[in-house]
Amino acid sequence: MLLENVNIASPPNRKFVTGSSLDNLEVLEHQDIRIVNGRIESISPSSSGETAKWAIPGFCDPHTHLVFCGTRENEIDIKKEIGYAGVLKQGGGIYSTIKATTICDENTLYTESKARIMSMMRNGTAIFECKTGYGINSEIEGKMLNVIERLERDLKIRIKKTLLAHVIPRDGDERSYLREFESMLDEFGKRLDYVDVFVDEGAFSPSFAREVIQYANSNGIPARVHLNELKNTGGVGILRDLDIRSYDHMIETREDEINQIDAPITVLPFTAISLGKNTAIFSKMKREGKIMAVGSDISPNTYITSFPLVLSLARQLLPFTIENLINMGTLNSCYSLSLSGEAGSIHPGKDANIIVLREKYDKLGYKLGEDLIERVIINGIDKRDSSITDLRH
Repeated sequence: MLLENVNIASPPNRKFVTGSSLDNLEVLEHQDIRIVNGRIESISPSSSGETAKWAIPGFCDPHTHLVFCGTRENEIDIKKEIGYAGVLKQGGGIYSTIKATTICDENTLYTESKARIMSMMRNGTAIFECKTGYGINSEIEGKMLNVIERLERDLKIRIKKTLLAHVIPRDGDERSYLREFESMLDEFGKRLDYVDVFVDEGAFSPSFAREVIQYANSNGIPARVHLNELKNTGGVGILRDLDIRSYDHMIETREDEINQIDAPITVLPFTAISLGKNTAIFSKMKREGKIMAVGSDISPNTYITSFPLVLSLARQLLPFTIENLINMGTLNSCYSLSLSGEAGSIHPGKDANIIVLREKYDKLGYKLGEDLIERVIINGIDKRDSSITDLRH
């Protein structure tokens, strides 16, 4: 397949970009991209004299909770009165989703989750990380993991799988749940890419996270971690020597903690905005040369299936340019999932994950509410073509 006459705006062909390098994209105008067997075979100057469309890499979402049953639209206004932590204390929030996900059967869970992930793909997301965490016990967490594997197989996309310790069971405590969670790591370990722990007010302590991550690391499973979203509980210092591949949220991180972080920091703009948080700390992280990624945090609490909308909100309200955000949401997000050697930029040999825009990429975050995507090609298949034409040959 030949994608003719496009202007390419892409991160460089590197593992990741940091600091001032985040401010730039490589631009090649009037190029033809040849795709064979789902990969970019070559890029060469186009002979077409027509006006070229703009192409950027498909997005990589390194933080999702997209597999669940039930929605929580009723909590939007309640949170304005008592906050997210208050809803959680009353048995809502994550506990509400645990109840709905426990009750629903696996086929319903699959059908509802498939609709979300297909919407995300049509909006340009080509690679996903997906967490469990709405099950508490092995039966329901196993059901979630089954659905994640089915989605990856049926939709022919990359999904990195994470077992998440989300909240303490309502009738339990950290110590007893630690044993339960470690048994799930034993049971599911070979099916997992990562372990994750929600370390925050109303969730788990840094000491619990340390024990879980040490146990996972000893069994060859690296970690991701929810940290400093609602409150700083000192997790950076307690966890810093462990194999952690991404520090997510990080809004309440202190300046003196920044240099202790030696893995990608995943910014979740919609969550930060919905919590009304000050995000100035991210500018300091960028200046310190930290690897910055960006994700949607799609969940029943932050139900957003459009990665362009995530970037648009971030461009408007967070201290990032559109060039920063494209680098963060493609190459750097892939790096946090150990995939930047295979995806995340538009170069020969990389996966053919390409978004063709109706206008120049800098209109993202400017023309709010308009659909700027014309085509989404994931592994050589056009996901915006109603006939789902196979472009791999």
